[in-house]
Amino acid sequence: MVHVDFMISTSIMMQHTPDAEFILINNKSPNISISRNACVAMAQEAKADYLFFLDSDMDVPPDTITRLLSHHKDIVGANYPKRSESFGAAGSEGIDKSQDLVDHGLLPAIFIPTGCLLIKMSVFDHLPKPYFFFGLREYEDKDERAVFGEDFVFSIKAINAGYKLWFDMDITQKVKHIGQKPYTINGD
Repeated sequence: MVHVDFMISTSIMMQHTPDAEFILINNKSPNISISRNACVAMAQEAKADYLFFLDSDMDVPPDTITRLLSHHKDIVGANYPKRSESFGAAGSEGIDKSQDLVDHGLLPAIFIPTGCLLIKMSVFDHLPKPYFFFGLREYEDKDERAVFGEDFVFSIKAINAGYKLWFDMDITQKVKHIGQKPYTINGD
């Protein structure tokens, strides 16, 4: 199922990016990591310069791709609230002090979600396959396990390969899951 709001915002975004040539890649699988890896393979086969992941439950501003491309970064995207707002933001900023949190421009990230993410294709030349998969951590001192999503695993792989992750905070304030309020800085 694709939300009408997703199709409208995606169509408007593509119209606002006249200098880019788009190849629409869609992969359906009950396993999101399999889909993301398949999308990388299709983008590589198409000899794309960038891969833009946009989940079908996202609503994005018209200038999303233009802004993300303008930064000339290898990995840049948006942070946004998780579907359940009680769980907070989907990603994590890479800042030491709260006063370093900005509401415009770029902000370093230590975990970047893939729901609205631009990746330069050359990044995949330096990462081991599979690029996306679910991780499992077992705690020795506890009888517990933690599951890490495919985007968390990708973030760790990219950082370990020497890449920096970035949030575009202007996009971050406007992007949202369909039916949610946009991300806000300090509850504004």
